Amino acid sequence: MKKVVAFMGSPRKNGNTVTLVKEVIRGAQEAGAETTIFDLYDMNLKPCKGCLACRKTGNCVMQDDFQNMFKHIIDADVVVFGSPVYLWQITAQMKLLWDRLCGLFDENHKPRYAAKSLIMVYSQGNPNAQAFQTSFQSYEAMFKMFGLNVVNTILQTGGTDPSTAANNQELLSKAYEAGKAI
Repeated sequence: MKKVVAFMGSPRKNGNTVTLVKEVIRGAQEAGAETTIFDLYDMNLKPCKGCLACRKTGNCVMQDDFQNMFKHIIDADVVVFGSPVYLWQITAQMKLLWDRLCGLFDENHKPRYAAKSLIMVYSQGNPNAQAFQTSFQSYEAMFKMFGLNVVNTILQTGGTDPSTAANNQELLSKAYEAGKAI
């Protein structure tokens, strides 16, 4: 049975990002996957302090909710990151998590663990799907260094209303199918 772990970096409990991540998870569950979801706004997650201990040992020295999240990433076959786009970037809560992922690779920038599939979910108010592709491409390159390979990207555009995704059957289907393909 495949394991899927998802991280939601949106402050809106029923917004576009959460709606799409839940559809990915629903598809994964229907495909028989074991799933876990973390809502980063409900987690105690401290910022990285740059000590680099994780690069040597693979473990973060700070004690907070990250240890449990990191274990789920290590054990997962598929990781899902979902975030709205704020000022060309993911939310601060998602960035806190990403900054702490350096234990996924060693001092030589080589992944410590077997490669994992990664599904990215973004929602943005801008109706232009190309508006933030430079940022998305940078994230994808960073994750390759960690051994996380983007296999699908779900992008909600023009999502200034929190129910935009819930009313877009084509996008909901894409998210569901991405999860089911796991």
